[in-house]
Amino acid sequence: MTLWKQLKYAQHLTTQEQHIVDYIVQQPQVVFDHNAQQLARLTLTSASTIVRLCKKLGLSGYPDFQLKLALELSPEQRQSLGPSQEQRSVERHLQTISGVYDEALIETQRMCVPAVLERVIRWIGEARRIDVYGSDSNYYTAELACARWNEIGLTAIAQNNANHHYLSSPHMDSSTLSFVISHTGRNRSMLDIARTLKRNNRRVVALTVEGSPLSELCDDTLYTYAQRPGMLGKMYSMMSAQYLFDVLYAGTIADRTELEG
Repeated sequence: MTLWKQLKYAQHLTTQEQHIVDYIVQQPQVVFDHNAQQLARLTLTSASTIVRLCKKLGLSGYPDFQLKLALELSPEQRQSLGPSQEQRSVERHLQTISGVYDEALIETQRMCVPAVLERVIRWIGEARRIDVYGSDSNYYTAELACARWNEIGLTAIAQNNANHHYLSSPHMDSSTLSFVISHTGRNRSMLDIARTLKRNNRRVVALTVEGSPLSELCDDTLYTYAQRPGMLGKMYSMMSAQYLFDVLYAGTIADRTELEG
């Protein structure tokens, strides 16, 4: 079987490998215009993933892949196999964002600790009130999480700044569960909120990256995936945090259903 047919009918690939294959099949010329590092950036993957894909196809590495594909396809064939420039642009965006979603969810799931999720879901069930703190784009993630909990009868409020009078209010105790979202874990306002909450004996859960200062201030941490710089990096983080809140929401519904049953 030719390498081109191997690409088109490849099986048993990981999500990232399939994304690379789809990208190449849509625009084969990209293989000859870019090295492995450049192709990795275009596909939002890694050079090691590209090399691993090449080896799955029976080749020694990316240069061998380039050479074999070049021997099979003439420049005219490369151009004729791909769609028009406008189609390539739209399809590239479709593939890119699909890849962002897949990677964010897969990597977030990999970092999840079931025991921590179970504990946080139990805390949600015990809470009389839930506060979710986040600034900028994280505030919209907080609003969506709260809206879903409110739909099933929980009192949940999104907060985007440090209201110290509210944070120190004596009527709030450990029955108020607080979530603090920070993709870097270094946002000063979120760190200040976490410190104030803990100083007043509140129960606090962080949504942040591994090894962040925020994590050290909280009772527990749900780790988000934020490995890439730039604007798309924010998308990874947002999808990761939303995924975690959806898992908590599903767990809350399951717990309530069991109790009602």
